[in-house]
Amino acid sequence: MSSKKLSRKPGARPNWMIVYITHNINEAHIVSGRLKHEGIENVVDHMAGRSAIGITIGSLGEIRILVHEQEYEHALDILDPEEPDALSADNDQIIFGLDDDIDGDE
Repeated sequence: MSSKKLSRKPGARPNWMIVYITHNINEAHIVSGRLKHEGIENVVDHMAGRSAIGITIGSLGEIRILVHEQEYEHALDILDPEEPDALSADNDQIIFGLDDDIDGDE
């Protein structure tokens, strides 16, 4: 009877990266679902027995969303998209319309 040794080739396992951290399990599952909806495989990772012993603060209470290394940037873009239409910090570029009659009176 021979035993077969399981071996993994280097690079065969994907590297997981933390893309989101929260202390709220419901929030973690919402974020996970959003990523899955976009086709990004992810894992909700937290300390085993977290809810049984009631630790919800500090690093022991963290709930992490992990994604594959190659999906990391895409996941960040989904979770925190850049706002191309957001107002710039430069108020000189904003037109306030001071010449417009607000009340309708002339």
